[in-house]
Amino acid sequence: MAHDTTNKRLGLIQPKDLEALMRDLEAIRPWRGILKSGIGYGLFMTLALGAIYSPSPTISLGLAFLAGLVVTTLMVMTHDAIHRTLTGWAWYDELYPMAVSYPLLWPHQTYREMHKIHHKMNGSDERDPERVQWTEEEYAKANKFIKSYVRNQWVVDIFVMGGIGFIIGTLNRAAPFARHIKSVRRALIIDAVGILGVNVFIYSLCIAQGLGLKYFLLYLLVERLVGGLQQLRAHTEHYGRFGKAAHYFETQIFNCRNIRANQLVSFFFNGLNFHSVHHAFIKIPFYNLAEAHRRLVSAYGDRFPLIEEDSYLRVALRSIRRPILIGEADSGSPVGQSRMKDIKKVG
Repeated sequence: MAHDTTNKRLGLIQPKDLEALMRDLEAIRPWRGILKSGIGYGLFMTLALGAIYSPSPTISLGLAFLAGLVVTTLMVMTHDAIHRTLTGWAWYDELYPMAVSYPLLWPHQTYREMHKIHHKMNGSDERDPERVQWTEEEYAKANKFIKSYVRNQWVVDIFVMGGIGFIIGTLNRAAPFARHIKSVRRALIIDAVGILGVNVFIYSLCIAQGLGLKYFLLYLLVERLVGGLQQLRAHTEHYGRFGKAAHYFETQIFNCRNIRANQLVSFFFNGLNFHSVHHAFIKIPFYNLAEAHRRLVSAYGDRFPLIEEDSYLRVALRSIRRPILIGEADSGSPVGQSRMKDIKKVG
């Protein structure tokens, strides 16, 4: 089911004018991505090896926790590689994500194909493979167990499902597309072979040194941390926003949430707190997203202000207290808001 609810109030800025506004920010400086990903990967490997080989359980846990924080931002950078904006070098943007994601059992190639589809369907097609929010119709058809999950989705996804939930969800959502898209089938095969090969190699080394169980337990710690933070980011970016606007760019702009974050948090999430401009202009590299966001805010002004929140945590806490569903649109209401239905009123 996919609703077309074009908002007559939108179409405030024409596509050609938006493209002209952002064109100079699409220039990619490879050294920025090389430095951040290279230094980050080296730091992660140092922390991970220290955690595995340290004889002190306390030190191992501390180093594994830090490694989890570092690899979280590395995983966010694999997203930039999907759009070829990490370095602009095809070979690097292809190989780097696999080096980061395969040890974590993350099917990057499959996610890459799903993410491309997500950018096409965001806000306009409910088949979007990265849609985090349930529709009113889906909720009505669900059993009591699923309805309980939907009402507590944020808590379950962040603290229970975590990284494993992301992996299972990605593979599950890829299955329907794999039936008729060759690139998705190829991605599933590449991921299966790559993940199996990398992990057989890692566990063989660890087991030979009597560290197999320790590695597995430390992996679980890292998986919980990375998965929870990634779930938080994914939900915050889109939850509560769904509806088609006058043209593609404005559909992307108004179906994303932007987070006012300090420089450290923005650096950690690689600028994706400026999510509207990323979705509308995928060729803009992470280090130009802040400036692109400023231009977008200035261009729209008070006519239709972009959705901005003060923190990831504030969005999460509000959404936990008040879960909502995607319903039918009300004509003439702001895109991405008119379709939101309070789950308590639905029943």
